[in-house]
Amino acid sequence: MLTKTRGINPLKITCLATLFLIFLCCTKTRADEAVRAGVVHIKGKINQLNQKARSLNRDSTNQAIAYAYEAYLLAYENKFKIQEADALSVLAEGYLYNDIYDLALEYAFNALEIYKKEGNQKQIGAIYTLLGWIYYDVENAELSLKYHTQAYELYKKTGNEAQSATSLNGIGLTYQLRNEFKKADGYFKRVLSIAGKYKNKALVSAAYNNLGIGSNNTNEYLQAINYFNLSLQFSTGNLLSLAEVNNQMAFSLIRLGRYPEGLEALKKARGYIDRSTSNSRKENLLDNYKVFSQLYKLTGDYKQAYINIDKYNTVREEFLSKNKVNALITLTMKREAQEKEREIKALSLEKSLKSYQRNTLAIIIVLLFIIGFLLYNKLKTRQRKKAELAEIKQQLIQKELELTVSDKMALNSKLAFNNTELKSYALYLSHRNELITSFIEDLGAIAHSCQEELSSRLQKVISKFRYDINIEKYVEDFNLQIEAKYQDFFYNLKQKFPTLTQNEIRLSAQIRLNLTIKEIASLNNISVKSVEMARYRLRKHFLLPQQENLNDFLKSF
Repeated sequence: MLTKTRGINPLKITCLATLFLIFLCCTKTRADEAVRAGVVHIKGKINQLNQKARSLNRDSTNQAIAYAYEAYLLAYENKFKIQEADALSVLAEGYLYNDIYDLALEYAFNALEIYKKEGNQKQIGAIYTLLGWIYYDVENAELSLKYHTQAYELYKKTGNEAQSATSLNGIGLTYQLRNEFKKADGYFKRVLSIAGKYKNKALVSAAYNNLGIGSNNTNEYLQAINYFNLSLQFSTGNLLSLAEVNNQMAFSLIRLGRYPEGLEALKKARGYIDRSTSNSRKENLLDNYKVFSQLYKLTGDYKQAYINIDKYNTVREEFLSKNKVNALITLTMKREAQEKEREIKALSLEKSLKSYQRNTLAIIIVLLFIIGFLLYNKLKTRQRKKAELAEIKQQLIQKELELTVSDKMALNSKLAFNNTELKSYALYLSHRNELITSFIEDLGAIAHSCQEELSSRLQKVISKFRYDINIEKYVEDFNLQIEAKYQDFFYNLKQKFPTLTQNEIRLSAQIRLNLTIKEIASLNNISVKSVEMARYRLRKHFLLPQQENLNDFLKSF
């Protein structure tokens, strides 16, 4: 008996294939939705952290910086450029409140670069304004005016009239910084017009307060009091704004001889300060103690005048001490962020290791050629500078006793040129040190991730570089050139402060060249923290008051 076999059913196979394709499409759709949901979740978390940081910046700056760093790392790791720029902007603002201006500038400029690439006009204007305030705080009126003006022009171009009033207020304050009070008043009155139009009471109050400060500086005390009363009338209740207005009004009243009213205004200001939790309250407290001291001095109560000026000095010292602590905290946070960035880069490097290994030797050869070329140019430059230095020194010895006025002017010009050359040399060394250190670190990372034979060869290259390249001898050469060109400076400084060490004298010369803290650290192959501590010890050694600039002091020798 024959058995009947069953054939393959084409219709059934087609149906199964169709169902399988539908299943794959559904799976891919769910996966895409999950990815999109994950992206939305991470962006939401970053925005939340940035918002927390912004809300805390004025009152709890260190906590705000911690949130902003967390937001920055998340954004950087996930390549969310706008959120990364937002975090950098918050960090810059936080460091501004902490008076750490170099980091504030660094992060503000990094944020500005991203916003410009993304074409975000509103945020570009906000960064221009932030840069204006940073330079205002360090009393650089020229750059403050530049960035506040750029912000105003951008807001005007984009039709953002309401925000332009803030920029006009910054421009007015910059002119006050330059003691151009009448010109500043013109900007504050424009602020009043625009802020009044948009019912911005806080800005109206600030403009009247700034007009009052200008009147105080031109000895128009009655007019100043009128402005301060108008400022209080439009006040939004911000405690430190109220404290500032009352401190300024007290000054006006005291100048007019209305001592009881001045005392009452000072007491009001103190009450507002005591109720505030803001980081910047101590600035208002300093003003309060200072005006109290003036009042007691004018009324003959010299004991109270002394007590208040002593409190003023105590608070000032505490404020400076707190800034030092904050600097250490923020530098630590920055270091942690840099380490996190390196980890992210290492993970990325591991993923593309196979293709990277094929090009490793070629890259090494190119880098070796670049380093060799740089070192060769450096050697030629050093020889040329030594020859020029010997020639200049000989000319100075021959002409020292017979210099005319015109000869001295020419010599000063030559010395100024030498100063520029030295600074350029220092910047070159700083950049070179960073390049070589980074190159050696990169070679080390490649060596760890390469095959055994290639790793061994790379380790030999690294060892050879570390043996052949002695950064210290170039720094020593640079220091010798400074000592040769600034003999009078070193002699005068050593005469007045004989206990200075050789390293302290060399640091003084580098500060006199207007090198930044970061440049000095890189040049000497030490940390930024070490440079800050060394500067602090120098100021203490020189007995410099806080308001005196260390660079200007050193230029006097």
